[in-house]
Amino acid sequence: MGLLDRLLRQATQPDRQTIPQESRPLIYSWIESGKFAIGPMPKTAEQWLQLEQAGFRSRFSCCYPEEEILTTAPNSWLCERVSLPDHRRQESMKPEQLAKALLQVEALIESQPATYLHCFAGRERSPLVAVGVLARRQGVDVLTALDRVRLCHPSASPIFSDLDTLEQLLKLI
Repeated sequence: MGLLDRLLRQATQPDRQTIPQESRPLIYSWIESGKFAIGPMPKTAEQWLQLEQAGFRSRFSCCYPEEEILTTAPNSWLCERVSLPDHRRQESMKPEQLAKALLQVEALIESQPATYLHCFAGRERSPLVAVGVLARRQGVDVLTALDRVRLCHPSASPIFSDLDTLEQLLKLI
């Protein structure tokens, strides 16, 4: 049996079960252990429960409201949001909206036991905000903070122009 035949046979076998992506455990990364983590948007009640069991009771969303139609946070959670643009460029990143996001996330981190910071996929917007928070909290430059975020969350890939906006913003606040 050739390779193509084996691949076709494997793909059509009815006993092969795949777990739908929405019911998989949520993969997130602690940026400051016990204080805040980043990752994708929770999409199921099981994923919210997973976060609760890890000690989270607050979340900050970088998503637009229409991105969150599949999920609602538990009523007992403290939830805040500042909608930030991603690679689809709903609008350009404005320094004032990024500054607002940074200040709100920092306030949540200081007031809550653990904060979950997310965007839709956990790759662009939430890592960008995490880089800003880390740069401010640790007194480091944007590239150092980006390296530290990527050590914890390798899939982090904020948009370069947004990192530039962040760097200019951090000089002002």
